[in-house]
Amino acid sequence: MVEPNADGAPPTCGPRSFFPLPRGERRVLGALVAAAAAAYLPPLRAIEIAGVALFGWLMAALMVFSPLLTLWVFWRGRPRA
Repeated sequence: MVEPNADGAPPTCGPRSFFPLPRGERRVLGALVAAAAAAYLPPLRAIEIAGVALFGWLMAALMVFSPLLTLWVFWRGRPRA
């Protein structure tokens, strides 16, 4: 574990110099990156649903659901007052 600086702030250099990311936020980030990578797979580009390529449906879903999911995870993880 990296010790905080004298003023209590996290260290700015060293092996763990990046901001810590809570587990839920790491999962959401991983899921969104995986979904975006899957959307660009060549076999999915040939599939059409209602005259629109599956790529378009996946991109639209990412545009709508990624902000909603991210906001929900942030809201759920915030400290209760």
